[in-house]
Amino acid sequence: MKNIPTKAIKNIIFMCLLGFCHLANAEQITISTADNYPYKNLVNRTNAINIFYTTDNGNHRCRVEITLKKMKWLSPEKQVNKEAFNDDILSNCLSKETAEKILHQTFLQFGQGL
Repeated sequence: MKNIPTKAIKNIIFMCLLGFCHLANAEQITISTADNYPYKNLVNRTNAINIFYTTDNGNHRCRVEITLKKMKWLSPEKQVNKEAFNDDILSNCLSKETAEKILHQTFLQFGQGL
């Protein structure tokens, strides 16, 4: 009877360590410029846009983290092929719709001007 909870705890610890190791291998890129809407507006309006990605079999899995003052937005993770990843990393990792929603939320939270 005591063996079941101990085994479950060991499995949970193993899964947490596995997840941590995966996150530790992620690389990060900070975006400082963008050319097109809504990405350019988002870059100009926020404090930082970071892209976290991992590479596996030539494909990249990436997600975007956007910060403005003490607010933070996280995009869902996307899988992007190698060629598209290098073309325009921000628009390939963050959909236009999500970028527009986040941009809109910055205006709702902080008003027209910063």
